[in-house]
Amino acid sequence: MSAGRESLIARGTRGTSGRIGREAAITLGLVVAVLVAGVLFPWFPGTASLEEGARAPWTLTAPRAISYDSMARTNEVRNEAANAVPDVLVLDPSVRDREIAELDREMAALQQVRSDSSLSPSGRETSVRALPMKLTAPAASAIVNASDERWSLIASDARAALGRVMSGTLRDTDLAAARQRATGFLSPTLAVTEVGAINELLAPLVVPTLVVDAQRTSALRSEARKGQPPVHVSHARGEVLVTEGQQLSAADLELLEHSGLLAVGIRTTDVIAAGVLALLVAAAVGGYVFVAQPTSLQSGSRQLLFVALIVVPALVTKVAFAYALPDLDRRFLVYALPLAAAPMLAAILLDTGLALLIAVLLPVIAAFIAAYLPLTQGDTTGGLEIARVLLGFGAASYAGVLTSARASRLHHYVLASAVAAVVELVALGVVWLIDANRSNWDPAWMAGAGLVSGVLTTAIVLVLFMVLRRRFGVVTRVELMELTQLSQPLLRRLQDEAPGTFQHSIVVGNLAERAAERIGADPLLVRIGAYYHDAGKLVAPPFFVENSGESNPHDTLDPLQSTRVILRHVTAGVEIAREAGLPEAVVDFIPQHHGTRLAVFFYRRAAADDAAVDPELFRYPGPRPQSREAALVMLADATEAAARASLDHSPERVREIVEAVIRERVEEGQFDQCSISLRDLRVVADSFAGMLNAIYHPRIEYPEPTARELATRRTARLDEPRVVGALAGGPATRPALPSPTAEMNEDTPNPPSDEE
Repeated sequence: MSAGRESLIARGTRGTSGRIGREAAITLGLVVAVLVAGVLFPWFPGTASLEEGARAPWTLTAPRAISYDSMARTNEVRNEAANAVPDVLVLDPSVRDREIAELDREMAALQQVRSDSSLSPSGRETSVRALPMKLTAPAASAIVNASDERWSLIASDARAALGRVMSGTLRDTDLAAARQRATGFLSPTLAVTEVGAINELLAPLVVPTLVVDAQRTSALRSEARKGQPPVHVSHARGEVLVTEGQQLSAADLELLEHSGLLAVGIRTTDVIAAGVLALLVAAAVGGYVFVAQPTSLQSGSRQLLFVALIVVPALVTKVAFAYALPDLDRRFLVYALPLAAAPMLAAILLDTGLALLIAVLLPVIAAFIAAYLPLTQGDTTGGLEIARVLLGFGAASYAGVLTSARASRLHHYVLASAVAAVVELVALGVVWLIDANRSNWDPAWMAGAGLVSGVLTTAIVLVLFMVLRRRFGVVTRVELMELTQLSQPLLRRLQDEAPGTFQHSIVVGNLAERAAERIGADPLLVRIGAYYHDAGKLVAPPFFVENSGESNPHDTLDPLQSTRVILRHVTAGVEIAREAGLPEAVVDFIPQHHGTRLAVFFYRRAAADDAAVDPELFRYPGPRPQSREAALVMLADATEAAARASLDHSPERVREIVEAVIRERVEEGQFDQCSISLRDLRVVADSFAGMLNAIYHPRIEYPEPTARELATRRTARLDEPRVVGALAGGPATRPALPSPTAEMNEDTPNPPSDEE
């Protein structure tokens, strides 16, 4: 294209609004950052709760060298030293007086019962036994039946014996001997039953006369505590800290805390780490969206789906890892997690670039979760587990994306899930080969996990594919491939009712598809859009030149009436397409392939009669193309019609037609709302010119047949004319043949097509 023409195209595409701007990309990244940070917040369900007295869930080793002064162990040593200091005892004279006074109260109570004349002897015995001193039946009987003289002797001897026993220093260890001595202080004239009663009375009253001097004892124990230096604890990296099933003490919990395996509350470092990773994920998302400009994210619903395909799997991974890691029993259960389903769904419902981005981000997030799970740092196989997570999930996700991105049948998704599971198994096997703790049973468990992962991935992909494709307005390759079938009802109607339009649509599809491949647009969507872009012509096929016969229906209409018929094929096409159940992404091609252009042929005829006629009456309703795919169909539609209408199909003339069509639409601003670029338009022009030159390539002119050829024809089998006539339903005569030099050019008479 010339410099002038390039500048016109540049001016037409410089401010395209279909482009995802920097602010939109940053906003999307920040939304992802906030949600991912929430998922990675250091709170884990189902993790072991370690507290004093609990059992260690597994053997924990030091993740690094540890050295610190242990307050818990220091307190234990100091408590032991303090407890080794005996109590300081001093004589308390008041103890003797208190116990003698207590004996006097008991004697008075007994005397009151003895003096109660209203009670029978047995009643008095019962009352005595009910008193707080809890005497036995023999002792109660001896007291009740004793005469007043004997009772006076019993009381005086008991008081005297208690006073003598309690006069010295008594310790806890001296009480038994002191009670024996009290018996020796009793009068020998007392009966055995009377001595027994006195012993029962005195036994609880003989108590230590030495009491603890709390102040002096506390001072000595405090000095003993201070005399013990702090206990220093150190462990080398990899040294066992606690063994599985060990009951945890305060010192054990302190050791785990200093090693970083046990967080008291939420550690600030964990929150910072989660936040930084969330920002890195946001930078990857925002940067990719801004640089790659994926067309599949140009709607809010698609962006919501994209964010969900990152956040939801990350949340599920966190919950699953909290319950299944560390894998001490080597069951590899976490690898049954269908993490590859998310990038596969992105490849199916969005595009391959976004799917590969998710295939990178999710394994990284999963590896981070595996690394900072509580207590996993003390697992000696933690490094290999992180490698397994990163390599296994990463390889499975990548393989799932590559095999599902171009799937054209539902069973291809099943195959893609199987491939992802096999690749995951291979990746796990790679790490297994370098695992010093590997066992012969590991491959069986890995295969089981891979099988479950494949089944779950298949189920999730198929179910969500069926649920989400309509809700989010997503057109999948499976649906598009179904729409390419020429037996599709709407295409069949075009073949039968508007054959010229059908052939035109096929050629437009070929032109636009090739150009889409060259500029990186969606070639399959472009082809389908081209196939159905003129479905509205089914309302009145003869009014369009490619379907008209010898008569021209527009001859009886004025330009405005003709325009209404022509414009009707856009609105009617939308209605027909929706009634046929076409996806909205395909329906959008119908109003956008003319944009807001004028039906120029009829406008110019009307303007020739009335220069003041309003051009808006002849304008298509639009909108202008909203995507590069719609722009390609607009250009292919107009280019094919213009090239077909031209009598000159030389390469130079074809090139001029292509560039004129592009330049005209750029000048009208038809591409202002899509992201097609100047470079794209250059490539499109080259592609269209090459394709049209191939369609209208020159053919050689054959010489007239020789006399021998004519003679050979005359001597052909005599029954051939009859066969020909019978097949034609007429007389068995040889039909007239066209001249071999005749060209089969399409007649393009009266009304121009609406593409002009």
